[in-house]
Amino acid sequence: MEFNVKLDRFEGPYTKLLDLISDRKLSITEISLVTVADDYINYIKALDTKNHADISQFILVASTLMLMKAKSLLPGIVYTEEEEKQVHALEHKLEIYKILLDASNNVRHVYDKNILYERERISYKGNAIFIPDERVTKEMLQSIALLTLSTFTIPKKILNVSVEQAIRIELVIENLLKRVSNAPTVTLNSLAEVATNFAERKKLLIVNFIALLELIRKGSISASQTTKTGDIYISSIS
Repeated sequence: MEFNVKLDRFEGPYTKLLDLISDRKLSITEISLVTVADDYINYIKALDTKNHADISQFILVASTLMLMKAKSLLPGIVYTEEEEKQVHALEHKLEIYKILLDASNNVRHVYDKNILYERERISYKGNAIFIPDERVTKEMLQSIALLTLSTFTIPKKILNVSVEQAIRIELVIENLLKRVSNAPTVTLNSLAEVATNFAERKKLLIVNFIALLELIRKGSISASQTTKTGDIYISSIS
């Protein structure tokens, strides 16, 4: 799939995610978000990482998508209360953004037409109405939509954690590759043996599973699972 990167034209994280969902004719649900997660990650890799203000927003969305994907593929993973809110917040923002974009497209479509007949005058006394003129453009309405979304403030702490998690996954990928290179077979559960509590073990399983998926995609390692809920066996492809 080819992506056009035009951040200066409001193609932000929510726009791209909606495009991917729309391309596959899906509704905005957790299942559809999991379906497009890989395409979204690949899109982020093509972005100009020098623009930290923009890339941080993409990483925040991507971290939620990868959490959702890990839950769908890794047996036994359950959302914490905070993670549940994070997933629902993403779905809610996308729904609002889609409504605003659809409205802007509809207004643009209607007012681009030539009216061939005079409409019956309707009294709007007492009602506040919006009557766009020739100055109203699709781009302007999209800007308003983005400004509306910006009211959903992202705490700086959460944003920093998301960026740190993205960096951490890159390190986990390197460590996993080194480990399977030095041993015939490694299991996924063994990668979380250093955890001292359940929460830490869960995080280690998720980040190592994401690293596993990436290395399988690159053809660097192979993995097998004898039963649906059994351990995953990882080995290097020499």
